[in-house]
Amino acid sequence: MADTFVPMEPTAYVTRRNLAGAKELPDAPADFENAQRGLLAAPPYRALPSLDGEEAVWHFHAFDFHTSDTPADDGSPVAAALRRQGRLAVPSGLFRVADGLYQVRGFDLANLTVVTGPRALLVIDPLGSYETARAALALYRSTTGDTRPVRAVVHTQSGVDHFGGVRGLFTGSRAGLPAGPPADLAVYAPDGFLADAVLRQVTEGARQARLVDYAYGTRLGIGPLALAGSDLGRTVSTGRPDFLAPTDTVGGPLSAPTPRAHWPAWTGIPWQEGLYAVEAAGVRMVLRPAGGHASPAELNLYLPAYRAVYLAGAGLLGAPGPARAELLDATAAAFGTPAEVGLGAYGHPVWGAPYVSAWLAAHRAAAGALPDAGAVAPLLAAPGHLDTPSRTVREVWARLTGTALGAARPAVTARAQLAAADGAHRDGTERYGSEQDGARRAVDAAQRAYDGGGGGGGGAVPDYARAVLLLDPVVGACAIPSAVPAPVERRARALQSAALTQLGYLAAHGRLRNALLTAARDVLGPGAVAPRFAATVHDLAVCADPLAI
Repeated sequence: MADTFVPMEPTAYVTRRNLAGAKELPDAPADFENAQRGLLAAPPYRALPSLDGEEAVWHFHAFDFHTSDTPADDGSPVAAALRRQGRLAVPSGLFRVADGLYQVRGFDLANLTVVTGPRALLVIDPLGSYETARAALALYRSTTGDTRPVRAVVHTQSGVDHFGGVRGLFTGSRAGLPAGPPADLAVYAPDGFLADAVLRQVTEGARQARLVDYAYGTRLGIGPLALAGSDLGRTVSTGRPDFLAPTDTVGGPLSAPTPRAHWPAWTGIPWQEGLYAVEAAGVRMVLRPAGGHASPAELNLYLPAYRAVYLAGAGLLGAPGPARAELLDATAAAFGTPAEVGLGAYGHPVWGAPYVSAWLAAHRAAAGALPDAGAVAPLLAAPGHLDTPSRTVREVWARLTGTALGAARPAVTARAQLAAADGAHRDGTERYGSEQDGARRAVDAAQRAYDGGGGGGGGAVPDYARAVLLLDPVVGACAIPSAVPAPVERRARALQSAALTQLGYLAAHGRLRNALLTAARDVLGPGAVAPRFAATVHDLAVCADPLAI
């Protein structure tokens, strides 16, 4: 029944909308200067292979189309704001933030940060997989000549992109074989880190894998008609993720913050309730728990030697909300005044006190406001039908925004909905309608909504969200044998795929775009979500219950 998906071009309407959006972009050349500032070395390879060498887990140049100005790639399938984000994320490599403070960016969704101590290194957020973390640290060592061992790690958030590469920091006895960490390794993580990681990767493992697959476009391929970015960075790596349990927990009832009487002068900031002044691998830092409703396990930190404030970010499917905004207010109050560098798990740094202040304010504003759904808003407001691709799009958006999602309607409800829709068009001589005739009418109505003014002028414009909504009960009822005639089902799936695709091209939010484009493929034929987290699940399960395995 399923058709083979072939990427389609944007309609003329979508092209006009996206090209017009380019005129609304901010004129901020400093952003691009900061994204390039301090680049010491680019990766000496085009891709990173998996541990078994059978496939690539990361591609470095696949997103270079964002910087292309050729007529064949004018950006019309990509919303202008998302294309700008893609250009900012294009540089990959080792960056010097300050003497002794480095970041490896463009090796995974998150950044890997290296802080040098007198005899050892501290690594903050060691990426999402063994392969990417190993390559990132190798680039740092080969460029700087630094052979000091890693003796401390900080996981600022419970998303896998903040901890999955931790074993890649340690060289195995044989090529490709992860080694155990040194006995004296200190692993700092926020309170609730282990519990939340187990919840997301073990308890909700299959569901989380599906949501990540949709939000980060892991099956889309990369290009203007496919995966173009994921807001926080490019996308998630597909290598081997691992896990090490924290040795030191920040926050919570079992970990007391530094009292006023013991507040060290080296922090350079006044004592405040809830701050932790610690030294690891010879690196002094101040940690502040920042867990809230959107991210139950998170911390931000301050590096006094660099006057640098570091933000964890919202994580893979983290959402904004009042709790996150309040915690960012507290972070800014504690670290913002002396800070002269702002950096984090995502994006590029900023330098200079005024710019750091504006950077913190922008993060705070983003945490307090829901992202704009644009033309997709009507679709996202509907509950949808169980197990349909469009329902998964809604679930992704609910996770990204922290909003409630209505209960899914089952296939039998979709069938009844089609019958009622057909009955409403009859002359009253029949008491009940036919779901098959209702399906045909729904497809015809969806086609009219999709065509609108044809995208070629006139007063009417296409309404792709309405087309998807009209087709939802048709696709939902297809789960019941013979409820929808095969020719109608093929037409409905093809049309809904086209409407989801055009909505994806219009979406300025990268993860929403990815979810829409993945749904456009899956409505034609559901794709298998690879069990990417097998190693993580095992490590986490052992940490959660050592006697269970």
